[in-house]
Amino acid sequence: MFNKINIFLIFAVIGFVACEDDSNPFGGIGDDDDDTTVECGDVSNSVKDFYEEDASRLAIDLVNAPGSVTSGVLIPPALIERMSDVLTAVHASEFAARDSVVDVYNVHFYPKYTLDEVVVRVSTDTTGNGWVDNWLDGNRFTSNEQANGLVSTYDLEIDEVFFLGENGFVIFKSDDIINVPALVENFAAISGVLEAGPREISGDGDDITVTPLGGAEDGYQVVYKVAYDDCENTCQKARFYEFNVTDECSVTYVNTYGDSAPELEDRE
Repeated sequence: MFNKINIFLIFAVIGFVACEDDSNPFGGIGDDDDDTTVECGDVSNSVKDFYEEDASRLAIDLVNAPGSVTSGVLIPPALIERMSDVLTAVHASEFAARDSVVDVYNVHFYPKYTLDEVVVRVSTDTTGNGWVDNWLDGNRFTSNEQANGLVSTYDLEIDEVFFLGENGFVIFKSDDIINVPALVENFAAISGVLEAGPREISGDGDDITVTPLGGAEDGYQVVYKVAYDDCENTCQKARFYEFNVTDECSVTYVNTYGDSAPELEDRE
């Protein structure tokens, strides 16, 4: 469900659960209504690496959100860097709620699918779509110019081919992180492709959402989800920690809500 928590943190979890008051979201939290300002990017490389995948996944979500001004398979590097700034700003802040999501619960974006693979389903009866035989034989290039364009543009390789009944499944893999949902749509538009989708990851768990703030405020709402209870299937409970981060990386703790703070055994 999530990365295993270091045994050193067991006592921190117990102490946190004991002091948090569910009747008051600010109970036991101290001065978490104050602002913390950090310089964007003013963190160690190890902290940036800690959030590298999270930043990429958040950037993909923003690109694919309704009303987004950007689109495409390639993820804008500046947007990934912006998401990294947002996450590392919270990491560098000094709120007790920050300690909960970083040190105690080690919250990351839940990986619902891989970031470099697309699964394409085709029929093993290639009558009328003879070019599909090349894919089924493990050859990435065919006589279909639209298919070749995708493979060439994004430098995709065929990683695996397998068969279920009358269906053939071709898994394309990229060396780089890509906007998988956008590439899925491009593959699905090819005549002869029955279906395309991401390579999904089963289970459920913690998550992070970042939403641009509306109105006159420039910045983002950042919500950390601490999930527990049957996360091998679908988590039944979750606690949320909300922050606001401005474009200048000023962090404000907003609220904590949801189910009670989980104990360590609740998340195993």
